[in-house]
Amino acid sequence: MDAGKLDTQIAVVRLTKTADQYGGFTSTEATVATYWANLTYKDGNIKSENGQRQHFVGIELVMRKKTVDEIQDQDLLQIEGAGPKYRINSIVEHEQDFYTTLTATKID
Repeated sequence: MDAGKLDTQIAVVRLTKTADQYGGFTSTEATVATYWANLTYKDGNIKSENGQRQHFVGIELVMRKKTVDEIQDQDLLQIEGAGPKYRINSIVEHEQDFYTTLTATKID
């Protein structure tokens, strides 16, 4: 993989708890960092569950290994300039090339 193929900017979004004025907590989303990746759209399954049709879009991201080490399993990924967020399904490390492949599914 050439570094020039990492042409899509990905924002890592993490859920954080912030204190409110009443002694409780509120969950908010915060952008932790942005990284460069090679984006490939893999599938677009349509499934019926409980009488409703849902559209699942799967993507594959190739990123540098050191970058992926900072991403947590519960983090959400968002393509810069696009609206939907993606949940990480799997992470596969390639020891030889120092790149890691992430697969994720769009969240509605």
